[in-house]
Amino acid sequence: MSELVKIIGTGFIGGMLALTVRKQRPEFAVMIALITSALILGSVAESVGGIIEELRRVTEECGVDIKYFEIIIKVVGVAYLAQFAAEILRDSGENAVASKVEAAGKICILTLVLPVMTSFLELCIKVVNSV
Repeated sequence: MSELVKIIGTGFIGGMLALTVRKQRPEFAVMIALITSALILGSVAESVGGIIEELRRVTEECGVDIKYFEIIIKVVGVAYLAQFAAEILRDSGENAVASKVEAAGKICILTLVLPVMTSFLELCIKVVNSV
């Protein structure tokens, strides 16, 4: 809970500072937003690592192939990072670039899930051929 309070505090301080500076030096406001975002991401990185390790342990105990778990983690990571970057770009007024970042994130996700889709289709073909 105290970690969340720190994150919220960092967000409010960075947001208010950026808002105050934006009128005089908009380029500094973007830098403040980037630094604030980096601080927030850094503060949750350790928690995310612990969550991933716990999920990995549970996955192994259940007998699920770890490669599927790794793909899911990568997909979630790409989605969050693309969204985070797009929001920062939108905040700095770069809506067109933000849309391109989101599109690139979606393409990366499709690339990551391609092996899973291939395995699924191969399984379907085996089932159909065995009937």
